[in-house]
Amino acid sequence: MSENEIQTTGGVLRSEDLDFIYQTICEVFNCSRDQILELQPIQKGLSNSVLTFELNGGKYVFRYPGLGSDVLIDRGRESMIQSQANDARIDTTLVAMSVCKGWKIARFIKSRGFDYKNVSDIVRGVRLLHKLHETPVKVRYEFDVKAKWESIRDLTPPEQYGENYHEFPEFAGIRDRVYKLYDLSKTDGIRMCLTQGDCRDENFLINDSEIYLIDWEYAGYGDPGFDIGSYICGGDHSDWEVDRILFVYFGHEPNQVEKRHFYAWIAITGFFYMHWTMFKESSGQKIGYLKPLWYRFARDYSRIALDMYEQGDK
Repeated sequence: MSENEIQTTGGVLRSEDLDFIYQTICEVFNCSRDQILELQPIQKGLSNSVLTFELNGGKYVFRYPGLGSDVLIDRGRESMIQSQANDARIDTTLVAMSVCKGWKIARFIKSRGFDYKNVSDIVRGVRLLHKLHETPVKVRYEFDVKAKWESIRDLTPPEQYGENYHEFPEFAGIRDRVYKLYDLSKTDGIRMCLTQGDCRDENFLINDSEIYLIDWEYAGYGDPGFDIGSYICGGDHSDWEVDRILFVYFGHEPNQVEKRHFYAWIAITGFFYMHWTMFKESSGQKIGYLKPLWYRFARDYSRIALDMYEQGDK
């Protein structure tokens, strides 16, 4: 790699990419290139390249869209939901963004890593999700998870999809259960709401006094189970820890319908991100430790949830 390139978790930024980033920052802040200091990658994020920079005593984050993001993400929807998240004080970090080109500049928040095993972090993070789901919806810009995974399926080369993707050996069985669960979950009467769609630990900015949920690329009007599912699928949670997360979310022990519904959405979410994995890897980007977690949650919880639906109210 040359000195004019930067390696990020979202891909390699080449000299032309860096020129675009510098030019964009200059246009947004009406500054010169030599005023921009310490442009360097944050080694997080899988969909995009993320960098920090300093300017006039402030520190900011620049998101540069990654491989395949132009076909995975609706930037218009993202922009609209970002505005609602700002109004609800869920995420007030946005400085500027482009719907057409996919870049975004945000305030840098001094934070530590969100800890899935820390009880305080669990409570603060999961209750923030509950607050988001209680936020009045101004624009019902639906995010249809099933339609999205099917569109990703159609964009993925057949030789790298499904049973042909060797790291998902039980793909067919998972697929059949998840399709059933998706339809069954619609009968539970769970209220649709504003959802973020990628509630992994890396998208929580947390310190002793603040917590924000960032990254609204997969946000929309949808099932709250998608957010809880993405939160759970983002960490190596035991079955007991999953139940604790649901208890914190509801503020009480979930009833049979609530439990089976959110179990189903753990599986649905894992299946969705299995598709995301296959597409990304077919585009040349390798996915790391989250891949087996998404597969495991889709496989195991699709069995558990379908059994619960088949038992009914017994």
